[in-house]
This record gives sequence, C-alpha cells and structure tokens, in this order.
Amino acid sequence: MSIATERLAKVSVTVGGQEISFETGKLAKQADGSVVVRSGDTMVLATAQGRMEAREGADFFPLTVDVEERMYAAGKIPGGFFKREGRPTEKAILTARMIDRPIRPLWPKGFKNEVQVICTVLSADLITAHDILCINGASAALMLSPLPFLGPVGAVRVGRVDGELVVNPTLPDVENDSNLDLIVVGTKDALTMVEAGGDPTSDETILEALELAQGEIVKLCEAQEDLRRQAGKPKWLDMELYAEIEREHGHTLWERIQSVGLREAGAVVEELAEQLAGSLTMDSTDEDIQRQLQVRSALQMLLERQRSIAVEGPVRERFGDELRALTDAEQDSKGLKAAKRHLLFEKIIDSVQLPFPVGPAVVGDEGAPAVKDALTKSYVKRAAEAIYKDLVRKKIAVEKRRPDGRGTEEIRPIECEVGVNPRAHGSGLFTRGQTQILSSLTLGTAKEGQRIDDLSLEEERRFMHHYNFPPYSVGETGFMRGPKRRDIGHGALAQRALEAMIPPPDEFPYTIRIVSETLESNGSSSMGSVCGSTLALMDAGVPIEEPVSGIAMGLVKEGDDYVILTDIQGAEDHLGDMDFKVAGTRDGITALQMDIKITGVTQEIMRNALAQAKRARGFILDKMLEAIPAVRTELAEHAPRISTIKINPEFIGMVIGKGGETIRALESDYDVQIDIEEDGTILIYATDGTKAQAAISAIEALTKSPEVGDTYTGKVVKTTQFGAFVELKKGTDGLLHVSNVGPGRVGHIEDVMQRGDVVDVVVQEVDKDRGRIGLKLVAKHENGNLVQPEELIERAKNAPPREEREERPRREGDRSRGGRGGRGGGRGGPRGDRAGSGEG
Repeated sequence: MSIATERLAKVSVTVGGQEISFETGKLAKQADGSVVVRSGDTMVLATAQGRMEAREGADFFPLTVDVEERMYAAGKIPGGFFKREGRPTEKAILTARMIDRPIRPLWPKGFKNEVQVICTVLSADLITAHDILCINGASAALMLSPLPFLGPVGAVRVGRVDGELVVNPTLPDVENDSNLDLIVVGTKDALTMVEAGGDPTSDETILEALELAQGEIVKLCEAQEDLRRQAGKPKWLDMELYAEIEREHGHTLWERIQSVGLREAGAVVEELAEQLAGSLTMDSTDEDIQRQLQVRSALQMLLERQRSIAVEGPVRERFGDELRALTDAEQDSKGLKAAKRHLLFEKIIDSVQLPFPVGPAVVGDEGAPAVKDALTKSYVKRAAEAIYKDLVRKKIAVEKRRPDGRGTEEIRPIECEVGVNPRAHGSGLFTRGQTQILSSLTLGTAKEGQRIDDLSLEEERRFMHHYNFPPYSVGETGFMRGPKRRDIGHGALAQRALEAMIPPPDEFPYTIRIVSETLESNGSSSMGSVCGSTLALMDAGVPIEEPVSGIAMGLVKEGDDYVILTDIQGAEDHLGDMDFKVAGTRDGITALQMDIKITGVTQEIMRNALAQAKRARGFILDKMLEAIPAVRTELAEHAPRISTIKINPEFIGMVIGKGGETIRALESDYDVQIDIEEDGTILIYATDGTKAQAAISAIEALTKSPEVGDTYTGKVVKTTQFGAFVELKKGTDGLLHVSNVGPGRVGHIEDVMQRGDVVDVVVQEVDKDRGRIGLKLVAKHENGNLVQPEELIERAKNAPPREEREERPRREGDRSRGGRGGRGGGRGGPRGDRAGSGEG
C-alpha cells in the first residue's frame, strides 16, 4: 500500500570532506519510500516499493534492484538509432548488484513479500560518483518505507592518492590519480560488503582502508535514522507488536496446528486479525488500515515460525542420524551426491510421522492420512534442509571437518593448460576440482575497443573480460538469452583483477578481449576465470607485469567457534557466513569482493582470512607457472601484427590526404589497417609482417623530407624552358634542370619529356632556407621500359628547333619550386611558386 505524504524532511552529513544530503517528501510521494540523495550536482532519486501480501509458495526473498542511468543527467543524448535509453548499462547493473548484496540479508527471517528498489540518476556532475549515492539512497528509502528492513547501511568509496587513503575521492581522482578503488558498505556495527580493484595492494593497506571506511559509514547510518525519525512511515511488521501477539496468542496458533494441521491452521490468522484489529468499514482511517497490516504481518510471521518448529522437531528426531551421514556425501561425485540427497529427502517427506493431521485423504478406521498435502510436504522438505545446513555448519565450525574431507587450507587438485583453442590468439584451461574455465583471448586493433556510453568518465575500453555461465556447467537445462547480471558481475570482477597488469597502449597497442567460458562449476568460477585468463594472456604473448591468480575464501561461525576455509565449493558458499574472493599477484591484491551475512566478523578474522588467501594465491600461481613459466615472446601466427611509427603531427594531413584518399590507398595497396593519433603516432595493423613493413616504408617516404642522395619515382607535373618539375611525393616537387638530364646539352626539356611522363630521379641539392630541391635524372619510364639519359640526349640532338621563351629562372633569393605542400614549411615552397636556378 502506498500513502502519499506531504512531510518534508532533510538531513545532511559530511563524509570525506563532502556534504551528502537526504531529502524526502517532495518527489515520488506515492512510493512506499522515496528519498533524493545529493552531493555536489550529482542527484539520485531512490524509491522502495513492496507488496503487502507474501508471494505464494516462494522459497526465497523476492527482492529486485534496478539502477536507471538517464543520459540527460549529464547533459547527453544517448547514442544509437533510437536515441533513448535501452537495457541497463554495465555500470548500472554492477551498481544494482552492489545495492542488492548488502541489503538482501537484512530482513526478518521468512519475509517473502515482493520488494523493488529503483534508483534513478537525475543529475550527474561527473565529479561525484552516483553509485555511492545509489547505495545510500536505497537504504534510506527502505528505512522511510513501511517495509520491515533491518537497516540502515551506509556506503563509502576509499581511494589512494599520492600514497594517502582518501574517503569518497572525486571521479577524476579515481580515474587519473588513485591506484585503489575500494567500495565499502556496512551497518553501524559491522561491514557487510566490500568491492575493490586497483594496483597490487598490501593486506595491511586494505585493512587500514576498511577501518577508515567504518567510521564514515556510522555517520551515514545515523543520518538515515534521523531522517526516519522525522518522516518515516510505520512499519508493516512492528517487532513490539509481534512480541506481544506471540506472548498472548502464540499458544492459540500452536494448538490449532496440532489439531487441524499446517494447511487448515492458516484460517486462524483471519480469526485473530478480526479479533485484534477489527474489520475495515467505510469509516476506517489510515490508522485502522495500518493496524490491520501490522496485525496480519505479525500473525503471518508467527504462523510461519510455528509451522516450521512443529515440523522440524519430528524430522530431527527421526532422521537426524541419516542427515548427518548425508553430510559425508560431499566427497562423492556430483551425480551420486544428488541421488543420495534426493532419496533421503523423498524418504523423509513420505515417511516422517507428524503429531497432527497432514492431509485430507484418510484410510482405515483410525483416520490416518494416506497422503500429505502439498503445503505439509514443502515444510517437511524445508525442515530437512534447515537441519542439514545446521549439521554441516557445526561439522565445519566445531568439529573442524569440511564436507569433502579437506583441510581448512587445502586446495582441490589443479590442472592448467595453454594453447587449447587453436584459432584464438591465446587460450588457457584452468581446472580446480569440479570448477573448469576455458579462457580465450583475441587481439584487435585500436578501432575495435569498446565505446562506453554511460554516466562515467570512461569513454573507451581497450581491455575487456567477458564471462559466460551456461546451464550445462552445473548439469542443468536453461534458456540462453545473453549474459545475466551475475555473468556481468563475475566478468567485471575478473577484469578488475587483471586490468592493472595490462601494459599501456604505447607498449602494447592492441585491443584485448578475453572470454571465459564456465565449463564446470562447483565453487568460485569467477576466481577460476582470473586464473584461466592469466594463462591466456601469457599464451598470447601479452607482456603483463605479473601473473594474477584468485581464490575464494569462506567463513563458518557458530558461537565463539569459527573456521576460515580456503577454496570453498558450492555447499560451503551456500551454507557459510562469508563469501570472500581475493585476486592478486604474489605480493599484492588487485581485486577483492566480500559479502558477509553476519555481524561478528572482527579485524582479527579479516586479517587471518587475507593472510590465508595470500598463501593460496601463491600456491595456485606455482601451479599455473608449471604450465607456462613466462609470457611468450612471439604472438600467435594468425594474430594481427601492430607496428608503430611516429611522424611530425604537421604531416598527418599529408598521410590522410584529401577526403582520406591517401590513407585509403595505403590500406588497399598493402592490405593493412591504419590508425593515426593526434600526437603523430601511426598504428599499422596487418596479419602479415612484411605487408606492415611495406606500409611503414611508404608512410616514411611520404612524410620524410627529401635529402641528398634519396631516389624517387615521380611524375612530371610541369615543364619550363629550363627544366621539369617532378612530383616526388604528395605535396613536394623538385626541379630537374635541363643540365641534369644527361651527359650532354638539351636545348629544351620538352625535347625529351612531357607533362605526365614518369621518371626516376635522385636528389642532388636541398636548400631548405630557399625551399629548393635539385634533381638529376636516373631513367625515364616508357611503355614498361627504362630509357637511359644517354638515349634521351641523342633524341634531343635530332629535335626540331623551338621558339625562344621569355621565361627565365629566378635569381638567388627568390623561392624556387623545390617543394610544395607542408603545413609547417621547411620542405620546399608552394606548388604555385615554380622557379629554379640554372644550377643542378
């Protein structure tokens, strides 16, 4: 239910030297909770909406989080044909995941109502990051709403600029100066989520940053609590009312379950709700509706709890030993383990004797039910799963025995292989236990980088890591409809882990794309993709600074007993209290992702987990280096070759040519692709190194200033009485004086050559101050043959006499026709300034 409110409230808090404000009661008033979070000129509208009824048959909490990036927020029009926002950007999806992960555990156990959180970026100044505001705004909207959110949570970013840790650095600082990007989310009491990437960072620095973040998170949580006191709506689930109803009417629900069974006992909710809250009438007020909601929510939660207790006791008593024996099945193959689990759970559901009616069908005189109804079966199954989870957790934390028999720091068998994919430019196969990743790498040109069209400062990406998780990797069927949010999140995590090791464009001017295919999965395929992708990079010959490996850590805590687990697999991830993924080099962390489900994770536990992860990373790196000890020195045979040359930026126009004709001709003639940077760097891409070298030679000839001794094949562009002007290259001509045609006298140049003839010449003189280039003839091209100067002189002797012209060469001091073009001069005069001396 949504009730519009006119209650305006605003609170502000200073975090990291920046003011963050929370305002409610002005925008989106019909949402259950709505707040505008602002810092600088970045502004986010966060809303929370829930359904009053639980989703029928749901066995999970149906929470959805969406982040809507509007391009108008930064004064941009979206790219593409439709000119409107389409599917969420990768940045929006990753931000939505960072909101979901810390708030999902903070709800009453058994709460199954649909909840949707939407964060819309209304304004983005590209100085203050909107992702941090989205996380804080989502928490504040839930706090203001009537939804039973057990928050608040606060979020900050920690960077490292000039060696100093900085809270909430600006986007330009993060993009250009910070070598650490750490996002931390937590409650007033403990951290709940960490996301990090950057240059290799020591464990001590990470711990220091987490401690710094916690102090700022407390201020954000207190500000949200203050806002709720001013404008919050009454919660649908009032814990004081719940305790009162449990105390006074809990026995009524329990007796009804014992007398009529789980399904029929649901009617008691309506009876007690009528008794405690009355019926709604046309005269009812908002307060009456609120009372109805709170009473019904409390009764529903109490009924859910007592149904579970009523079933769990008999299941534990009758099948506790068999469920304990099932915990040893984790050492079996996946198929055998699944078969044992299915057989035992079916046996429990069918044969457990419950001390109350379990279904409508009866047989015999005693009226015993023959078949349990669907609701009772679901509660029996849920009870068996809860008991199994409890037994596994105690086995790990108290008895120090992992389900598959490994030691706490023991890593499953590892196999590494490179060169698996023959046509990829590099590939790596990484297998760890039942997790297997094939990473394939492709090298591309600078033009093939990804254009980024979102509300960040990133415009183009030259290193991309993509992750796929097909259903067969876990032995299931499913739809193949593009990457899911989880796939995008895992791909981004591995990309952060590797990004710091990728060489800069001036050292390795390729676009790099890696695709990690999850072929099998049972525990941390994301960290497996880090390892597989490192193998692919080394196999491709990408000169990475250091190899990177990754490991997934876990924590199981029961009371004061706890154990930190290295290389967790599926069951330990699902049943544990912490999922802690760490990737890095042998000495430093490059990426970290942590989700904590409990509040009792101390600094000591964190320190021990990081140290244990560091040992594991080193062990895995040793295994990887057995497969490929060092980066290959040669690229794959079919990988593109990229050659680089540097020219004077003034010559860029000459290489491009009018309308791009010159660069297109070069690409066509030499079968290459050419990219030109503003600083004069030219990248030449070719699959054949000889073609690339030929293109380089052509560009060098095109941009090189003529020097004495250089030879050219050029076309005669004009003839005069004293010689011919020959085009040496685009924009530069030289003078072939009549005295330099051959060993003899030529009365007139047109006696031996005409405009349009092709000749070979050698540079004899270069006068840069006067812009003069003097040439000497080597040979003339005629009908595919070369005519030597001596033959041309003989022809000149037999030429008919010509009428004298007044045209004479300019005297010294005048600019000659030595060169043309050139935006910076120094390569000869303009083509229209044609003259020459009588000297060669």
